[in-house]
Amino acid sequence: MVQSPQPGDVSTGEDDVVEIGSDVVIEVVLDDNDEVIGAITDEVTVITGPAGSIVDEVVDILDADGSLLAEDERISVYDADGSLVAADERVVIALEP
Repeated sequence: MVQSPQPGDVSTGEDDVVEIGSDVVIEVVLDDNDEVIGAITDEVTVITGPAGSIVDEVVDILDADGSLLAEDERISVYDADGSLVAADERVVIALEP
């Protein structure tokens, strides 16, 4: 019996359902006078299947105008047992906001 894919699932057969989930958190940064001076966003996407998982996390630091100041992206790959098998990180710093 082949399952019908659910929202966020990708399937090409009975035993290879891939689940995809994403979460975004935004925090506003205020100064001592409660004026907005920036924001930090943290977006995590997780793709999980029978062979393991991939986790992609992107953290952005923005100024008060919404211009990107820095970005940190981490990609981690886990096998089916949950052991980390590969990881990569990229940090970008804007020279001009």
